[in-house]
Amino acid sequence: MQTDPSNGTQGTIAVLRNFLMNRYNPQVQLLDLQNLYGDPYLLSNGLLSQDSTRSKMFPAMMKVASMDLKNVESVNLAGNNISDLTAVTTLAATFPHLKNLSLANNEISQWRHLDPWRHKFRELRELVLTGNPITGLNNYRAEILRRFPSLKMLDGQVIEGINVPEFKIRGSSPAVNSFAANIKKLPVRTQAGFFETSEIQNIMMDFLGKFFQVYDSDRSQLMPLYDNLSLFSLSLNTGVPRDLTARDNQGIQNWSSYIPISRNLTRVTTSNTRQNRLALGQQQISQLLHKIPPSKHDLSSPEKFAIEAWTARGLRAPDDAGIMLIVHGEFEEPPQQPGRANAYSLKRSFDRTLLLLPVPATGAILVVSDLLTVRGWAGSRAWTPR
Repeated sequence: MQTDPSNGTQGTIAVLRNFLMNRYNPQVQLLDLQNLYGDPYLLSNGLLSQDSTRSKMFPAMMKVASMDLKNVESVNLAGNNISDLTAVTTLAATFPHLKNLSLANNEISQWRHLDPWRHKFRELRELVLTGNPITGLNNYRAEILRRFPSLKMLDGQVIEGINVPEFKIRGSSPAVNSFAANIKKLPVRTQAGFFETSEIQNIMMDFLGKFFQVYDSDRSQLMPLYDNLSLFSLSLNTGVPRDLTARDNQGIQNWSSYIPISRNLTRVTTSNTRQNRLALGQQQISQLLHKIPPSKHDLSSPEKFAIEAWTARGLRAPDDAGIMLIVHGEFEEPPQQPGRANAYSLKRSFDRTLLLLPVPATGAILVVSDLLTVRGWAGSRAWTPR
């Protein structure tokens, strides 16, 4: 073996193959690689006798594993004195679809030590880092979720899904529950909208039911959803054709309340006006929301809405994983000035695009951007099956 390199290579492959087969449990698809450098079999076969062979052992092991083990879902790398992931970075290339990973009882102490696996393991559900110094750093849970946004469990604890803050709604309305329960009748059935996953659908239906309930009753209670970097703007689009077959508005539009605050970039052309009509932060958003006329969304009639929602990344930072939510629908504008043109209720159609970011530390949802477009009432025939 010392005089024929090919024989030495084949001998090493045989040792690694035997080792992997002994460490692999096909019933649970677990590859147990804990305490590699203290393993008697590897030591007796000289794979750990020199620094040069120690550094090459793990990449060689992953090469053999890529040929022999096709169904690994879990890997245990506990107790290997790992201070950063450089020595084991090839694990990500070998098992990109890994579901469960343990790095317990190692020496990982800095966020940069995890960087070699950044944007890797996009299907990882469970990660264990107990026994590493990094678990004592500030914002530990939030920083881990930024690097591995697909996680469902961290260090043995379930990570809650995206939760909607409990709004302090005065009174209650069965319309909220009706909206959440009945919305599945559309858009899925009519193909009027799109949800990337059923989880996103459930989260967004719960969010919208509460959001519109509060928006219609007391908009000041929406402020916890926004922070000082959040953006909100309203755009009035008078050029969209109305549903001329309907007589609900009797031909009256009356946009006088919207025109002074509209940021329709096809009509508002000066830079100062464009800037002044873009609300930044809680205070400006609150002021603008209270300038918009009161509204009433009929949440008991889900057929009036078409909704789309999917994952959006990079909302505040490159690794952010949030949701883009687009809602098309209608609302009723109650009468405001008796005796004038809008002395009775008016129907409006709207499009609303929200960029939402979960806050793992609190389980709340942050509205990063909120763009509301109001237009003449057009009904829901655009997404009604014919």
